[in-house]
Amino acid sequence: MVVETNKARHIAVVSGKGGVGKTVITANLAASLSCQGQRVLVLDADLGLANLDIILGVDPQYTLHDVLHGTQPLDRVLLNTGKGFDLIPAGSGLLEGTTLTPAMSGNIESILSSLDRRYDVILFDAGAGVGNVVLFFANLAHEIIVVVTTEPTSMMDAYATIKILHQLHERRRIFLVVNQADPGTTEQLGETVANHLQSVISRFLGENCPQIHLIGSIPEDPTIPQSIKQRQLLSELNPEAPSASVIDRIAGLIVPSMENGT
Repeated sequence: MVVETNKARHIAVVSGKGGVGKTVITANLAASLSCQGQRVLVLDADLGLANLDIILGVDPQYTLHDVLHGTQPLDRVLLNTGKGFDLIPAGSGLLEGTTLTPAMSGNIESILSSLDRRYDVILFDAGAGVGNVVLFFANLAHEIIVVVTTEPTSMMDAYATIKILHQLHERRRIFLVVNQADPGTTEQLGETVANHLQSVISRFLGENCPQIHLIGSIPEDPTIPQSIKQRQLLSELNPEAPSASVIDRIAGLIVPSMENGT
């Protein structure tokens, strides 16, 4: 896909199931992209169960819902996290966030259009599963990152997610991040999971199936739960942590694809 050079690259971070570390990866990836010279915005796209603000240690006064309802202008919701990137927070425990009306969809697209030239990359931290909110943001994205663990249920849900994205939106390329891998065999496990998913996808979706591109395998790392508890990024708590190093490498792989527009 060729992207206009004066518009932000939209990247949706999704997962088939919850608890795989998707939001933590999104937050730390945003910081790493920022350190590599990118102007980064993160949109909390889990509209009903948002928690990026908690992980980042920020307390937003307003959220995306205020913009959608017309009670606050966008610039009052746009939050400088103090961590190198901006955030559009969403609400939590809001029933209306579980579905999208045509009016809400149109408003979100208008918001993104107004922000495209202010940023180099906009990350969507989507919810788990394949509900219509997740699929909406996935459709808006130039690239999709699927986060998976080595657990069989996670891999099955990742396959189902990729299958639906392909069937509904004809996705041909999927970036894969394997999280919570055994520290002793992290890279091997990442390759094993990626190869297994590609094999299953090829078998059931045919020759025009999506191609899986493994861009990182993140080991189990005690720094991650510590960072969540302390509401800090990995780079703030321990920039030398194994997980932080892998996320930096993931960002380094993403930046060239953005610059090349491919």
